[in-house]
Amino acid sequence: MKINQYQSMRRVATPEEQDQKLKDVAKLYEKQFLREMTKAMRSTVSEDGFIKANQAEKIFREQLDQEYVEKWGDKGGIGLADMIYKQLLDKLGPGMGIKSAPQRPMGPIQLDQKNAGMTAIKTSERSPIKIQVQPGTEVKPQRLTVQYDLQMAALQKDDGNPREVLAPWDGNLLGTQQINPDEYLLEMSHTNGRKSQLVFRGQIDSQLSAQPLKEIQAGQRLGLLSPEAKNLFWTVE
Repeated sequence: MKINQYQSMRRVATPEEQDQKLKDVAKLYEKQFLREMTKAMRSTVSEDGFIKANQAEKIFREQLDQEYVEKWGDKGGIGLADMIYKQLLDKLGPGMGIKSAPQRPMGPIQLDQKNAGMTAIKTSERSPIKIQVQPGTEVKPQRLTVQYDLQMAALQKDDGNPREVLAPWDGNLLGTQQINPDEYLLEMSHTNGRKSQLVFRGQIDSQLSAQPLKEIQAGQRLGLLSPEAKNLFWTVE
């Protein structure tokens, strides 16, 4: 039998099976960590008394620790397996057919074709778009703040109308707040697990202010930029 014929006969794993493999790998890593932690804790305990533990007792104690670690890991462990699984899923999931690739944002601003090639550079340099990453705490993800510092022409369409502020991803509008006479803050939660805030000068869509928990779609108009607006802040976490 030829090699290519043999390979064609091999059954392709389903996404559910691939997902279970990632979970099993994450559990193995966590159990190995628990074993090393238990071993390190044992090494800190000195053997007192006149009678020292013999080799058989040490082997029995190690086996007992192994059984304890197995049960501990099967009951959920310390949460390390979940963290490892999520990281593996984000990195390998799209390639394994388990998770779809991250959706590119459809907003908050649609640039003209002449400005479509703008890229982010260091915040210390003069740039149309500035990005700042704020380290989060142990339980919160990083906060990414994007500042659109654009010229007046970039804030208007070619026909002269104000540029629209668009929803970056699908989700829900959590609330709106008017922080200045013509400046607004919008808070959103997205279906990809992200939360984001928009701060801009202009006006928001009238339907949004009436329904604070309104469902939004990627690319949906949220408001209009003021002709006097010089920037827009978008924070993602």
